Amino acid sequence: MRLLLSALLCIAATAVPARAAEFALAQRWIHGAPGEPALQVQAAAPGLWILRQSKASNFEAPFLYLIAGERGALLLDTGAEPADGAALPLRATVDGLLRQWQRERGLAAPLALTVAHTHAHRDHVHGDDQFRDRTDTRIVGRGAAEVAAFFGLTRWPQGEATFELGGRTLTVLPLPGHEAAHIAVYDPASASLFTGDTLYPGLLTVRDLAAYRASAQRLAAFARAHRVERALGAHVEMSARPYALYPLGSAFQPEEHPLPLNPAHIAQWTRETARLGDFLGETAFADFAFARVPQAGEFDDPPGSHGMLVAGTDAVYLSHLPMFHRPHDYQLILRAELPEPSLRAYRDDARAHPDEYYTLVPTQRWALPKTIQPDARFRADLYRGHFERGGARIAENVEVRVARIVHFRRFEPGREPRSAEWIAFGEGREHFLAHRIETPPDVDQIVRIDGAPREGAQLRHGRDSGALKPGERFDGVRVLRPIYTEYGDLAE
Repeated sequence: MRLLLSALLCIAATAVPARAAEFALAQRWIHGAPGEPALQVQAAAPGLWILRQSKASNFEAPFLYLIAGERGALLLDTGAEPADGAALPLRATVDGLLRQWQRERGLAAPLALTVAHTHAHRDHVHGDDQFRDRTDTRIVGRGAAEVAAFFGLTRWPQGEATFELGGRTLTVLPLPGHEAAHIAVYDPASASLFTGDTLYPGLLTVRDLAAYRASAQRLAAFARAHRVERALGAHVEMSARPYALYPLGSAFQPEEHPLPLNPAHIAQWTRETARLGDFLGETAFADFAFARVPQAGEFDDPPGSHGMLVAGTDAVYLSHLPMFHRPHDYQLILRAELPEPSLRAYRDDARAHPDEYYTLVPTQRWALPKTIQPDARFRADLYRGHFERGGARIAENVEVRVARIVHFRRFEPGREPRSAEWIAFGEGREHFLAHRIETPPDVDQIVRIDGAPREGAQLRHGRDSGALKPGERFDGVRVLRPIYTEYGDLAE
């Protein structure tokens, strides 16, 4: 019995601790301040080190992860190319951390090292060359087939595989969508999911929407079935202020969102990927945002004449007048800027006709998703009333600038209708809701409201209904009056 107890105590002394409560990040991350080191290391848990590349070295400032067991270690990602051309001290840092771990654990042999990547984008693989001559080191290839073969993911993108470090068993899961060879890694010892560029507090870039949605569902199911306390991604791009992203390419981020996201964030991210629709542009939430990068030919629509409803006089918004067939099958709301003479003519006419609505029609035919980009410009005629239904033209050949996009999404056949949701937009004294359109038959309605919800927020009515009526209250707002209501164009 004494021998058995002694053996158990020895095993306990050498095994990697599995208590997730030991996870801690004690320091503030380097974020682009003068004099920062090129690489920062924090020991987050026994055998887990998080390394961040400085924004002064590369604005991407990726996070790298080193995980060690009793016989091996995994380095997940190797960073971005330093802007000044100087070598990142990655090899020396990793070797030093593993030597220290070896001494602390009383390990007789140096650890074998595997260098892998969450995905193959260049800000995650630049340091690979530093490890090519390292003894007992394997560098995983970058293509999906190479990643699948190395880890034994025989049903890619389905399934999962284990990766043994000696007393510490990791799980590797395919996670394509941001990039074709993307993976996630789960470490039960720290209860952490390493999610790369698929999920982190920042702008989540979606290249293959169907694959990304499927990956989100699989990752969420895995998180529900395992002890997952945090998701650790490859970047931080959100401010500590909810919904606020640092501008792309920022080299200084003094007040950042914390790196870890919790299980509630994973669940919310999964829900939003399912309900976003076939979106374009950017869509922001409190702790992350989405950006769509269409694949070649994905939005090659034929040119069309895209009429828009005009809402607001203090700030001008345009809402595309959609139908369910190409090339008009988009819901689009944008903040627009008009030249001062045209804006003045519109405001004067609107004051003289307070019960009328206004529309705008471009003077040329073009493909909507290729033209509507931030800061894009196009010319259009402005009408009191509907431009195709007897409206009066009040301004011609007006230059319109796209100041920002509030909501941009292509309709998807077969999606469940969400007729109880309303998209908020507006500024100053004027705020509006647009009915979220999904599948036929549906209604296109814009109403003015009393209340000022966050722009782009989607409010939910208590009933799945069509048009709203004056005086209705829901989700903290009251309907003042409908501006435009259309059933016929969305009947089928």
